[in-house]
Amino acid sequence: MDTQIKENFLDRWNKYFGSAELPIICFYSNDCGGAEPAAPSTNWSCLIRELARVRKGASLCFNEEALGCSGAKRYLGFTAKVRPNFEYFLSYGIPGELEGERYIRTPEMVLELQKNQKHPPITGTWDKVRKRINKDQP
Repeated sequence: MDTQIKENFLDRWNKYFGSAELPIICFYSNDCGGAEPAAPSTNWSCLIRELARVRKGASLCFNEEALGCSGAKRYLGFTAKVRPNFEYFLSYGIPGELEGERYIRTPEMVLELQKNQKHPPITGTWDKVRKRINKDQP
C-alpha cells in the first residue's frame, strides 16, 4: 500500500472519528494479497466470530472452504442455496423443531427480502492460496 495514502487516511480518520475503531474492509480477489488465508472450516463457526481477529489487526483472506456457516457462504456470494425453513431460522423459529435467530421479525419479511436479493457471481479458484493452505495442513 502506498504509505502516503495510508497516512492521509489515518490522519483524516483520527480527525473525524477520534478513537473509534478502524473500519473493516472487504473485497473479492483471486489471491490473498499478503493477508493470512483463513484455515478451512472443520465445523460450524460464524464469520462474525472470525472478524474478532480482524478487529485486533489481523488481515484475513476467506474463501468458500474457510466459511463454516452457510449464511456467510450465501451472503458473501459463494452460494445461492438456503437451508430448509430459512425464513423461520432468521425470524422466530419453529417451536420444538428449529430455534430462530430473530434477526428479522417474521418469516414473511424474510421471504420478501429474498425476492429482491441479488447474488454477485464469485469467480476465481484461489488455486495458489488453496495449495498453500493444504500444504500446511497435517
